[in-house]
Amino acid sequence: MNRKLLIVFFSLLVFSMFGSCKKDKTICFDESEPHSLIPDISWALVNEPYVAYRESPDWNSEVIGHCRKNDILEVKGRTISSGEIWYSFDSGYLPDSSVLIYSNRFKALTARGRTN
Repeated sequence: MNRKLLIVFFSLLVFSMFGSCKKDKTICFDESEPHSLIPDISWALVNEPYVAYRESPDWNSEVIGHCRKNDILEVKGRTISSGEIWYSFDSGYLPDSSVLIYSNRFKALTARGRTN
């Protein structure tokens, strides 16, 4: 009885090892954004319906543009002003409360897919 159980267990183990291997599986990365995986660059996912870019990291500064929910932006810098964290982008500053920060663009893309 013990030997039959051992043979069945071994057979299942071998079957699961070879059954789970797929030779034609490839991983493709979108190379349209060259900075997607650079470790020193963070990415922001806008998490509010509309957000105003500010000229400087302050709520009283001039509005110089807008972005929308689920936009993914490359973070250019980070600063603290009046006790609040602000992120710098090509188009201006956004407050920390309006964005979610990710270590690479692919994580931000994945998060965007979950929020739709």
